[in-house]
Amino acid sequence: MNTLSLRKRLLLVAALVLVTFLGLAGFALDRAFISSAEVSLKNQLRTQTFALLSVLEVDANGEIILPAQLPEARLLVPNSGLYAVIVDNKNETSWQSPSSIGMELENMEKQTQGSESFFQEGDSLNSPFRYSFSISWETEDSKEFEFTLVLIEASEHFAAFVDEHRAKIILWLGMVGTFILLLQMVALVWSLSPLSRVANELDLIESAKQDRIEGRYPQEIEQLSQRINQFIGTERKNMARYRNTLGDLAHSLKTPLAVLRGMGEDGKAVDSGELGHYVGRMSDIVDYQLQRAAASRTSVIGTKVTLKPIFTGIRDSLDKVYADKGVVCSSDELEDIQFYGDQSDIYEILGNVMDNAYKWSNSKVKVCGAKLAASEKYAGGIRISVEDDGSGIDAELKSEVLQRGVRADQRTEGQGIGLAVCIEIVERYDGTMDISKSELGGAKIEIILHSAVS
Repeated sequence: MNTLSLRKRLLLVAALVLVTFLGLAGFALDRAFISSAEVSLKNQLRTQTFALLSVLEVDANGEIILPAQLPEARLLVPNSGLYAVIVDNKNETSWQSPSSIGMELENMEKQTQGSESFFQEGDSLNSPFRYSFSISWETEDSKEFEFTLVLIEASEHFAAFVDEHRAKIILWLGMVGTFILLLQMVALVWSLSPLSRVANELDLIESAKQDRIEGRYPQEIEQLSQRINQFIGTERKNMARYRNTLGDLAHSLKTPLAVLRGMGEDGKAVDSGELGHYVGRMSDIVDYQLQRAAASRTSVIGTKVTLKPIFTGIRDSLDKVYADKGVVCSSDELEDIQFYGDQSDIYEILGNVMDNAYKWSNSKVKVCGAKLAASEKYAGGIRISVEDDGSGIDAELKSEVLQRGVRADQRTEGQGIGLAVCIEIVERYDGTMDISKSELGGAKIEIILHSAVS
């Protein structure tokens, strides 16, 4: 099933967010403009009301007199859209503007004295607006007459004004949205360019034009590129170790196979003891190389391993194996030590080194651990030291034990398969193994393992 690319997904989400935002912004601007326009219209009608009141006169009989020339010219033009009506205290029309002649004006009622009201007669923009202002007029002979002046503004002008503004809002928001969308496209291309560069480098690696990811990338992608490089390097090391292991196995078996072939060709009776010796040697070689091959398989997918339970399990097992020696094994600062790696690797290293310590100690073994701080190359790591109170390891033997690439038939007796496998594992974690003099009097083996993950 085809799925949208990251760029298309982000662009689609950005477009939806932008359209939603612009729609809400347009709605808010439209409502704000209409409210502002209504307030402006109310103020305008109030001003026209006061202008009419300034030229209005009332005679002794309460008859309202207005001049032929009104302050607002639209009130003189029929069907101009602006109409004025004066309603007396009996809700009867006392006067209406020339613009309203021939029109039926409904619901003209007297308002409470001194009050004003402004409202739209319907819910749509096509409904007219009505402004009413109630006054009490006192004549020269101290007579008071109450009446209400009503101004009606037809909605055609208001609706046209709002529609014009809406068209401008749509135009400007459309232009702004298009501009922002283009900016988002440019920003997405720029933001996702590191992923494109990583993909290009992977293509170069697949075509054997490049060995690893070499570019510098943002922090979010840097760890990914490091993991990919680690995976590539690990797989190449695994292939190299497989080839070397097969070569070592073939080389190691040549001599005993030649001897066995010679024993069969001489026509003499085969000495069962000598035959068993060479068969046993071949079995040891095969076991050794198989163990190396199994330990040489590197995995870039690890888990967080706690050191203390592993140490406790190995110590309990060795206490039973070497019960006759009565070895006392102590530990220091292992409770909070955790490492991101393969648990079987930690078992293999610690088990072999502690087994050697038990084997060569007199009565004491000590295991210490410490966390390593993160650096530019590694996210963290651990340091493990195993000490004993035995006779120690000679200087010449140290160099042979720590030498890389020692073949199966070059093993030093007493260190055997165990330390050779440990060295293989330590190298996979870009670590080191060092042998020195212990404060207990015997040997001290210190192992450093690095981790790509904290």
